[in-house]
Amino acid sequence: MDMLRSLADHSIRRVLCAAALAILAVMFGLGEDPVLALQSGALMTAAVWLGLWGAALQIPRIDLRRTGLWRQLSALAGEGGRRLRGPDGHRQLAAVLAERLMWHADRAGLAALGLAGATFALQGYRVLRG
Repeated sequence: MDMLRSLADHSIRRVLCAAALAILAVMFGLGEDPVLALQSGALMTAAVWLGLWGAALQIPRIDLRRTGLWRQLSALAGEGGRRLRGPDGHRQLAAVLAERLMWHADRAGLAALGLAGATFALQGYRVLRG
């Protein structure tokens, strides 16, 4: 079970790193206006949260043999591992993947809230400073 969690995390984080790099590139591009940069970062991170949440809800309806996690399992144990064959294995894999997607979605949501909070704090500072 720990191996499944680890592989699911690796698969999800690979995609999240690409998304984070894109978000940071946009934020650095908007660096002349820090409020706009933080606002755009918050909105894009919220979009990532929504995407992760939606993906977790779709897990029971998709063919897991088309996921990166299945490819990783196939490379390690041949055709997804002997223990994961059949409907019980598919349900177990789906449960782990959905749980890890929701865990990562929670963290992305917290990051979006943090960026939104930083935006409001910076706007408040600008208003108080005059």
